[in-house]
Amino acid sequence: MKKKGLAVLLAAVSCLAVPVTAMAEEAEQTITVNLTADPTYTVTIPSSVSMDQNGTAVDVVAEDVENLQEGQKISVTIAGTSYYRNQLVVEADREDVSAGKVRQLRYQIISDDGELIETTGQDTAVGKEVVSFSGNETRQYQIKPLSTEFLERGVDYKGSITFGIAVVDAE
Repeated sequence: MKKKGLAVLLAAVSCLAVPVTAMAEEAEQTITVNLTADPTYTVTIPSSVSMDQNGTAVDVVAEDVENLQEGQKISVTIAGTSYYRNQLVVEADREDVSAGKVRQLRYQIISDDGELIETTGQDTAVGKEVVSFSGNETRQYQIKPLSTEFLERGVDYKGSITFGIAVVDAE
């Protein structure tokens, strides 16, 4: 008898655990899909630049710019240089420079929006924006030596800059 009572009790509890659908209502969900294409572009930076004591202008070109969203821009920044601690410095080979002449030459960059980018040995130019684009256009930055007074004339002072190019939010 106890077994029958226990079985009936378990059957009743099992029935309570089963959900009963009563008066089901319909619900509607609206789904919206908006596919956006990633921006595409081509940025052309000269592979070499020659600078004299007065400096030089450098053209950077953005072409085939598509799908750039409102409030975005293509930013070209300094990612690094060939000199120690990413300083804006070019240098001559040791054997090409006479005694009393300097091997290193500091230079500065003036960005397309007029910002002066210069390093002093304690800082870095990494992350500084040189030019930016909002469409197909040509922008220009200036590169100038700081002082040519103690340079060896007729000697090539060389270095390089690596640029970073990315789509970022416009300020």
